[in-house]
Amino acid sequence: MSPPSTASALSRLRAGGHVHGVLQTMPSSAISELAILVGFDFVILDCEHGLIDAGAHLSCLQVISATPAFSAVRVRPHDLHAVGRYLDLGADAILMPNVRNTQEAKAFVAAATHGPRGTRSSTGSGARASRYGLGAEGERAEPLLLAMIESREAVNDIEAIANTLGLGGFVIGPHDLSSDLGCEKSTLAYLEAVTAIEGAAKRAHLVLGTGAYAGAGLDALKERGYRFILSSVDVLALRDGLGAHLAAACGVS
Repeated sequence: MSPPSTASALSRLRAGGHVHGVLQTMPSSAISELAILVGFDFVILDCEHGLIDAGAHLSCLQVISATPAFSAVRVRPHDLHAVGRYLDLGADAILMPNVRNTQEAKAFVAAATHGPRGTRSSTGSGARASRYGLGAEGERAEPLLLAMIESREAVNDIEAIANTLGLGGFVIGPHDLSSDLGCEKSTLAYLEAVTAIEGAAKRAHLVLGTGAYAGAGLDALKERGYRFILSSVDVLALRDGLGAHLAAACGVS
């Protein structure tokens, strides 16, 4: 019997639809499950700034795989070994932070690709991604590889990065990008950089993603072509929810 499909939200994204997700910094399968029950389309397990626990992440991926949602993992910047490891564990997508040029983009894609075109090692029948050898060859969809654009250097090389064979999309990190540019997100320099990224993604038919922030609401982002929308962060949702409950209990408006 085939396992439940995990591809519906991912297929919708690849077909041109919009998806909403949560960044999960605390590796708990209960949080993954709750996010999907609430209605999120994808969960990003954060291995850059969040807690890293391979066993707990495996449990999260197992929970997500039994639903129509899809899983993504944000690895540490330039951690190419983690790319194949999390794909072997069953991640549907990988986010690589701070991809700065075509060389780094090609290395990212190669790390997710088995030889001879890539550098990802073959694990045979032991990987969860192959259903421990019970799955047919090529049964799983190709992983979605998302380069995070967070620097001036990347913006300067954006057209070449966008044309990297095998790259699936861009995710703009607005806070890191504005910091590297040395300007606020409301300035012309920042808007010009973002426009360049958006244009390169559109011409290369890439998925474009980011999170909503002040001055860039959800409707505006969708109009500009963003389809992979980061809509929540687990620790912030928990903080704000607990604060709201305490305020309500104390009668604070």
